Amino acid sequence: MKELAVVPLSRRRDGPRVQLLLADDDSQMRCLLAVSVLETVEGVAILEAEDGAEAVQLALQQRPQIALLDVAMPKLDGIEAALTLRELQPGIRLAVQTADPHAHRDQARAHGLPLFDKIQLSHALDWLDVQVRTCVDGQRGRRPRQLRALECSWCGYGIACAAPPVRCPMCQAEDAWIHAPWRPFRGTIEPDR
Repeated sequence: MKELAVVPLSRRRDGPRVQLLLADDDSQMRCLLAVSVLETVEGVAILEAEDGAEAVQLALQQRPQIALLDVAMPKLDGIEAALTLRELQPGIRLAVQTADPHAHRDQARAHGLPLFDKIQLSHALDWLDVQVRTCVDGQRGRRPRQLRALECSWCGYGIACAAPPVRCPMCQAEDAWIHAPWRPFRGTIEPDR
């Protein structure tokens, strides 16, 4: 099992740390994702697992707040691992990623799991950034906003509305909406707290 990733001193903050579990049997992809997360998301410590069974075991030992799991892993695939983690640790924020999102879209949608394409790493990084900020706000005692937001399970496009459109405006996928945490839009002024 891997240990917590070391965060360079220049990136360390005094604030709360959020643990992120990354599980992928491809060590190069896992390393690329870990480095990308550490470069773009502040306040995160990374746990790494090589397969779904190790991811579940590591999550039970370390209790991470967020997990991003590859769908195609040995011993236990990412969706099965996510469902197991959801039962054992109900508060964990889960998402899955794959090189073939078309093949796993329906299964991920049926279980309410955000699905990301490994090729479009920026979508997963944006999702992780929102999840980390929400966890940090919760650790500081602030309640996260309870606004309704939807995200396309196909491409990750996010909207905030009362009734979702039939098609995603970005990828034209039909009925691909899943509930997602609210993200402030650019230019939105945050109220004073």
